[in-house]
Amino acid sequence: MEKNIAFLLVILLILNIISSKPKIDKKEILNNFDKKDFPNEKNYNLKTLAYITPWNKIGYEYIEKYSNKFDIISPTWFELKPDEIDGELQIILDGSNNIDSAYMKKLRNKNKNILILPRLHVGFSDMNVIETWFTKETEQFIKVLERRIKYNKFDGYVFDCFHIWFNKNLLDKFVKYFLPKIYEAMNKLNKIFILTMIPKNLNIDENGVIIDKKIFKIISKYTHYINIMTYDYQQYLKESSNIYIAPIDWIKDTINSYIDKNDKNADSILKKILLGIPFHGQSFQKSKNSIDKIINGPSFSQLMKKSEEFELNYYEEEDEYIFENEQSKINYPIKEYIEKRLEISKELRVGGIGIWDVGNGKESMLEPF
Repeated sequence: MEKNIAFLLVILLILNIISSKPKIDKKEILNNFDKKDFPNEKNYNLKTLAYITPWNKIGYEYIEKYSNKFDIISPTWFELKPDEIDGELQIILDGSNNIDSAYMKKLRNKNKNILILPRLHVGFSDMNVIETWFTKETEQFIKVLERRIKYNKFDGYVFDCFHIWFNKNLLDKFVKYFLPKIYEAMNKLNKIFILTMIPKNLNIDENGVIIDKKIFKIISKYTHYINIMTYDYQQYLKESSNIYIAPIDWIKDTINSYIDKNDKNADSILKKILLGIPFHGQSFQKSKNSIDKIINGPSFSQLMKKSEEFELNYYEEEDEYIFENEQSKINYPIKEYIEKRLEISKELRVGGIGIWDVGNGKESMLEPF
């Protein structure tokens, strides 16, 4: 009888250990946040895409220092803008002054396998112009891209057009006319083409969804990778009172919504997905019941100088860490947050991740990669 009781107690102890929440040591977490000078070696065995921006130049230094951790770098040098030349629409790559050829050379000397794909951001919103561009001016645009590749020795491009994910007509034109031609042109040059895509939008009902499994499969056919921007969760909610950046269930739900797991090509499609990981956080003001401001690494460090004012809570279902006081909640992607999402990327069998943007973070956040 005593042996049975002892056995049951051991079983209960084991179950308690398995089901217990991760230990939260605020002091240790904050000490780790300021960690520097770890080995320049790759710990994450999937693809790592990292964005760097001219407005967060510290990201350039981090990438150079830890160059072996990255497979693809995307500098946000270009803004696409419409122009009219001899009465015809042309799309120009504004931002040539941002190109840093010396920096590109330094990166390639440090990591000969690193790929540099500048982001092409569509900043204008005239739908008629975009439709004309997609259907009638694609060949001219391809010539512009090819010239830039040959002159600047880029390894391809990341294409970022937010508007197409909210306009079915535009998305249809993009997929039918524009995307196949760009992809074919990049393949002929032996270059890489990556497309950014929004995560599952919870603001609309299922009848209004325009990114379904069918369209996703077609898109995957004409891209080398698709960077799904699985962060800024509150942007895709009907209510604004949410503090989470990228809940785990939402990330998984996005993949399940876009991929038909019964498709014989499901694994190869999954390998083209790069999940988005943010290096920024947010401050939620309780009195306003809304997001107050975006938080970057330095501003988070400043806030945490008064860390005794904040209680650290772990929300298990979303797997997010929230610092709270009477006035506000601060959500920032600390190392533990990042490590969990790297695990999820492996669990989901996707191709890797994409970081937006490295300069928003702290050096310590790169260690898991």
